[in-house]
Amino acid sequence: MSTGADFIIVGGGILGCAVAYYLAGLKQGQVLLLERRTIAGANSPRAAGLLSRPRLHGAVIPMVQETYAAIQRLEAEFGHPLGLRRVGSLHIAASAGTKAYLDDLVGVSSGHGVTAEWISAADAERLAPWLALDRDITVAYFAEDAVVDPYTLTQAYARAARERGAQMRQGVGVTALRTEGTRVLGVESTDGFVAGGTVIDAAGAWAGVLAWQLGIGLPMAPVRSQYWLTAPHALFSGQQPIVLLPDARAYARIEIGRLLFGLRETTGVHFDPWGLPEDIASLRLSADPNGWDALTRGINGLARFFPAIQRVGIATYVAGLSTYTPDGNFLLGGLPGVEGLLFATGCSGAGIAASGGIGRALAQLAAGEAPSFDLTPHRIDRFGWVDPTDPVFRQRCAAARAMKQSG
Repeated sequence: MSTGADFIIVGGGILGCAVAYYLAGLKQGQVLLLERRTIAGANSPRAAGLLSRPRLHGAVIPMVQETYAAIQRLEAEFGHPLGLRRVGSLHIAASAGTKAYLDDLVGVSSGHGVTAEWISAADAERLAPWLALDRDITVAYFAEDAVVDPYTLTQAYARAARERGAQMRQGVGVTALRTEGTRVLGVESTDGFVAGGTVIDAAGAWAGVLAWQLGIGLPMAPVRSQYWLTAPHALFSGQQPIVLLPDARAYARIEIGRLLFGLRETTGVHFDPWGLPEDIASLRLSADPNGWDALTRGINGLARFFPAIQRVGIATYVAGLSTYTPDGNFLLGGLPGVEGLLFATGCSGAGIAASGGIGRALAQLAAGEAPSFDLTPHRIDRFGWVDPTDPVFRQRCAAARAMKQSG
């Protein structure tokens, strides 16, 4: 194993691989990514893969646009598609509060070049035949939105990073950061010390564990994300759009003749990052490992818009972890007074969609360049000092997922 690198990335999920891809492309030094298990082996492949561009947090929209651009470049480089499906997205509002939110969403998004078409309930039902909508419902249609398989995209970033000269070591865990004064010198790993000019912590749900060793409390918590897949049914044929249903606390998309749908609970389930196993598949995400209790609590809200759910069977339940911050923005960049350490985490359920922008921005920061995106909303220290071990703080982070309305 190499005993040093100019840039060390901790974590082989989608953010770590995206940073490696962009950083290797800058040709500013040797890039080394360390992953204790396998590339894309934890939470990234458990995501729903919605590449939603409309966002109330306007600073995120250019980052999502960069992901689309990255996919286009990777497809051209590899000479084959990555499975991006431009199916569009329907944002449906049934209450006064949600209609006001949708007006704001359309306004913010249009200011960043993401335009919507207001369509009727009947038109929405033609696009997504499983829907049953009241005629006075409000619908915004974003025709250019897409879905992608998160595992495929993560592996594409990783492959392109390797072809650009990045080294990737799987089966090598990072156990600690080595420092001298205020500077991080490298990482302690299961294969020994690895010196690094800059360390990028992209360890996902475990990112805060490394930071806490330096007295840095990352303002985030691992929060359960979950979705279900129905049995195959004729209702779910063809290229139907993503559907966002804030009034039902739900989202849905088609997945090979089935409906993939997620439900956001009123009280999110959060976890102590110090108690997480290395293998996410072995984590008992709740006393409800098959999701039936959560499904029972949310099914009536969804059935208002999808009455066929009562007769369409449920085939699969998938649960994983997202890292949420109290305000739903990311954790990107460094901290004053700490040299040689950057963070790419706190994805708040948008890590797949914004992976291109996050990767590019962190690569630029690591190389000493000005980032192409406004990272002010994503400053690590915006909440002041926090204790990520505090259950009360973790519940604030879980509440951010419960209140989320976008994709």
